Amino acid sequence: MTRFDPEIETMSQYLKGLSDPVRLDILRRLQVREHCVCDLTAAFDISQPAISRHLKRLREQAIISERRDRQWIYYRLNREHPYYGQLEWMLRRLDTADVRSSSCTVLEI
Repeated sequence: MTRFDPEIETMSQYLKGLSDPVRLDILRRLQVREHCVCDLTAAFDISQPAISRHLKRLREQAIISERRDRQWIYYRLNREHPYYGQLEWMLRRLDTADVRSSSCTVLEI
């Protein structure tokens, strides 16, 4: 079995995390503002458990971080990630005009 430099393995896993269209669209939305799962579920034609699996994959790679507010969990891009600058550069090339405001019924403060 071929062994690669750890940096190559790390970058490979990072790129795999970005390679799914749903995850990339989630990141595009998180670039605009943080979202809860209900926001993301409303934006996609997939189930809440499927959205949660995509978020889990992005969290495992530390591409996104979360903030808890009572029973709600809000997700945002992780600005501390070593590749954040490259991700931001890529996401700026995607149109964000259709990123809606929150669909949650919770009042934003």
